[in-house]
Amino acid sequence: MLTLLSLVMNIKSAVFTFSFIQALGPLSILLATKIYKPNIRLMLYLLIGSFLGIFLGTNILKVINTPYMEIFAGIFFVSIGVFDGLVIFKKEILNIGAKIELRHGFLVGIMSGIFSAIVGVGGPPVAIYLRNIVKEFDEYRYLISLYFVLIVGIRLSMYYLLHVFSHVRYDYIAYWGISSLAGLWTGRLVSRFINKHYLNLSVPFLTVICGLLLIGKGYLKL
Repeated sequence: MLTLLSLVMNIKSAVFTFSFIQALGPLSILLATKIYKPNIRLMLYLLIGSFLGIFLGTNILKVINTPYMEIFAGIFFVSIGVFDGLVIFKKEILNIGAKIELRHGFLVGIMSGIFSAIVGVGGPPVAIYLRNIVKEFDEYRYLISLYFVLIVGIRLSMYYLLHVFSHVRYDYIAYWGISSLAGLWTGRLVSRFINKHYLNLSVPFLTVICGLLLIGKGYLKL
């Protein structure tokens, strides 16, 4: 959704506006799934690191020019799309899973927090980390949803404390919030009739396309 928002409005407005909508998906998963007792050390590593990363990222966000931010965000989105595509095609570049340990959560949190604050998306590093630490899929889904809900709360608080809410488009929050919930249920219905392999493949493809368009949008403003 953020990739689409960034094409129709200022990238900073897109990031701040998306932050209000972002917790809806993870929150719905938390309410609909079994409750797991989280590993306290794991969550502390992630959340402390994320807090520091969000603080750094928010300060960068205050001073970065919009065209450069659009180019940076576009490169980030393209990277996410390419990585997701490689995962779907099962082509591993590096065997990083065997190298990930619990204590690495602090550095993962910092990395995730910085990207989360600047471009509104910090999930990929945490997803890779939790995927290799937590073995049961339902527990993984619960923990990453819990993390995202908490991280959005931290990010919104940091935006407020550092006075960067001036770019929020509140009119879009209602429109896209309702659309997100409708899209969630529509997606569940449509996924029953479409080959999931092609459905999953369309997500990284569209992410790469939106990322390239965003790079072009920023470049034209330089």
